[in-house]
Amino acid sequence: MPQHSTTVTTAPPPPRTLGLPPGQGLWLCLAPGSTLHTTQGEVVIRFSPCACGQTLQAPPHTLLKAGEHLPWNGQAQAAWIQLHNPRRGPAEVQLVEAAPAPGLRQKIWHGLRTAFKTPKKAAKDPGQRGALHAAR
Repeated sequence: MPQHSTTVTTAPPPPRTLGLPPGQGLWLCLAPGSTLHTTQGEVVIRFSPCACGQTLQAPPHTLLKAGEHLPWNGQAQAAWIQLHNPRRGPAEVQLVEAAPAPGLRQKIWHGLRTAFKTPKKAAKDPGQRGALHAAR
């Protein structure tokens, strides 16, 4: 009977390179654990507004120059950001996402397989069984 691996490993997706023509922008959803690298030009990052009671708060803009990065490690959920190229030259960013976490179904399946896995039977010593019969 073939043995199946019980560990599920998922590799992180390859980095995505996004080009921004001069004066253009785009919206991007950053997942937790993602990192945004600026590889060419300058990019202005505008974060989506946050609700604070009955008001909206817009965080300040961030300017990333070539070689700088924006880590998104401490966030618990995804967030929308707007990338904009304010210069006359092209800009390029690279999005590096973290490896996806296993879903609930995978966790349950792994737990059930581990719980109901039959342990290997220990080798019995025939001499001990003979001694038991002799003692009776």
